[in-house]
Amino acid sequence: MSVSIRVFAYFSLTPKNQKYLDALIIVMSAMSNREGVVVNSKETAVIVVDMQRDFCYDDGALFVGEQVRRIIPKISALVEGSRSAGLQLVFTQDWHPQNDEEFAIWGRHCVQNTIGAELIDELLSEDAFLVRKRKYSAFFETALESYLRATGITTLIITGVVTNICVLHTAIDAALRGFGILVPEDCVAALSDYEQEYGLYHIENVLKGRVISSDAISFQ
Repeated sequence: MSVSIRVFAYFSLTPKNQKYLDALIIVMSAMSNREGVVVNSKETAVIVVDMQRDFCYDDGALFVGEQVRRIIPKISALVEGSRSAGLQLVFTQDWHPQNDEEFAIWGRHCVQNTIGAELIDELLSEDAFLVRKRKYSAFFETALESYLRATGITTLIITGVVTNICVLHTAIDAALRGFGILVPEDCVAALSDYEQEYGLYHIENVLKGRVISSDAISFQ
């Protein structure tokens, strides 16, 4: 198996982080095909990004579109399968103060303690680690990395919305921290086909993550 030396640019190679490099190599070695992947249940976490009322319901402040309806049952099935297999579950929640500067870009959405900021009813999240964030990345000024390190996680299965925004920025920060990345393409959605394709292209070709179907993921 040949792996580009560019992998080492993500982090310094030391005994402490050797297992994170190993996880990244496993993901990269699978890139050449679309066959299934088996993940280690003890070292893998599922991250469900921003599946909230304002994004996922048609009366929400920033409704992603009909495409989000198609991913809800897929994410639900993946979460339930992961829960049964003993994977760590993480749900992120866009969580903005009343006058957040981001509203100049996207308008008011997911304001703290409002109905629109609530996670959708279709996904059970009571037993998950909850990450409330103000920026696109779930790692920015949150406890996410500390939680993942403490629980021995090396690989992340990232799902949710929006593919080229919060999903992508979370994936970028994960890659920079040495985590292996899997993104089920039927479990993420964007505002347009172009943005969906761009986000997935970047994850696969720049971050060297693996983009596959959720049905192709199994656990051991």
